[in-house]
Amino acid sequence: MASYSKPKKPLSKEAIIGLGEDSIRKNYYPELQDKVSALEQIRARNKALMMAIPDILLVSNRQHHFTPFSASGREEAALVMQLMRSKSITELLIKGIDEVFENRKPQIIEFTINSEKGTKHYEARFQQAESSEVLIIIRDMTNRVLLENQLRDLAERDSSTGLYNRRKFEEAMLGYEINPVNRLTLLIYDIDGLKNINDTLGHTVGDQVIKQVANHLNATYQDAKIISRIGGNEFAILYEVLPLDSILQKHEVFEKALSRTNELSTFKISVSYGMATTKDNPLNASGLYQTADHNLFNHKLLKQESSKSNLVKTLMKALEAKDYVTEGHTDRMGELAYKLGIAMKLPPHRLDRLILLTKFHDLGKVGIPDSILKKPGPLTDDEWVVMKTHTAIGQRIAAASPELETISDLIYKHHEKWDGTGYPLGLSGSDIPLECRILSLVDSYDAMTNDRPYRKALSLDSALAEIRRCSGTQFDPDLVDLFETYLNQLE
Repeated sequence: MASYSKPKKPLSKEAIIGLGEDSIRKNYYPELQDKVSALEQIRARNKALMMAIPDILLVSNRQHHFTPFSASGREEAALVMQLMRSKSITELLIKGIDEVFENRKPQIIEFTINSEKGTKHYEARFQQAESSEVLIIIRDMTNRVLLENQLRDLAERDSSTGLYNRRKFEEAMLGYEINPVNRLTLLIYDIDGLKNINDTLGHTVGDQVIKQVANHLNATYQDAKIISRIGGNEFAILYEVLPLDSILQKHEVFEKALSRTNELSTFKISVSYGMATTKDNPLNASGLYQTADHNLFNHKLLKQESSKSNLVKTLMKALEAKDYVTEGHTDRMGELAYKLGIAMKLPPHRLDRLILLTKFHDLGKVGIPDSILKKPGPLTDDEWVVMKTHTAIGQRIAAASPELETISDLIYKHHEKWDGTGYPLGLSGSDIPLECRILSLVDSYDAMTNDRPYRKALSLDSALAEIRRCSGTQFDPDLVDLFETYLNQLE
């Protein structure tokens, strides 16, 4: 039977486990030192990592005692101090902390801080670290918010005017379809004759007109729910609660501002508008638009002066202002052309067109650069290509005007020659309208017999001799004979 006897001398702890001090130092110290070194490396690595992260790290307990865990720079450290002093932001952080402890789920809160340097946007993320601690990561989101705003503007704004675009307008209208309001007023503005402006004066001028109208609308209706450019020449404005009489007063302000702009410009901007409201008629949003658009159309019809006619008058003033023709030239041409027209037994309506043609045949030159029109020397081949486009430009302008529509084709063909070497179509002989053949003759004769900046006037005999020389090539031979007879009768 085994037994157990008590040793005479008590054994030490080291003796019990069979190790002496030398053995502990020899077998355990190196391993402990390796673990301590590893821990120190991990600690240093974590510290470097946290210092490299631009985010601000805070730790909070259940009593909302905040401890900065990382603030890599002076700016971040200053922000921590600002957070601690701001009651509203501190309340937001406390709310996030409490929700994490209560729901045991991460939380995200966004907030802004205003300072002399501007507005900064931040995002705070809350994550429970231990049962009694929450880790708060605060990240500067300013650049991201600015980028998102820029992208949103690109999607919702018209690049030319800065106003909202059609997409934004349609989203707003759809919102009113889903959630109707008691009173909704829609105004639609339309720039009259914008296509003609683009065709005759160029898209640069057209864009300037669009921006001027947009600026006036934005200044006048700045309290509107939305101001949108919904088409090339159309704008839409929405109000929810503004009384109708107030809106009409605003429209008068807009009209006066536009008039002041027109007083300072050779080109007159004309704008039509239509309005509809749900106050008297419970229309839905799409019905509201249709009613406003219909009223816009009616307003165009009822305007006392046609904007297209205003366009022609303005262009003629611009033509005269630039001195493309010498004083009295069109009057003398008109008199000569009328006499030839009578001799050719033209009916009254064709005589009227002939006189109009003498006044407006070079209308298209308003679309030709001054560098070409006023060039003192001969034009290059490329410049001639541009110059020849004035017949097509003039045709488009005239076609847009009720007063000149009947001579639009004559304007287009007034540089044709009897032998087919003219432009733009290369017509010859009797295929050229008679009015154009008469104009060609009297225009050349008057130009030769009156002083021009680049030469003195020819004598009547010399001018007539030149006319005879070009008979059958540039001019209609029968007209040349008739014209010579007419001149001989004057002597």
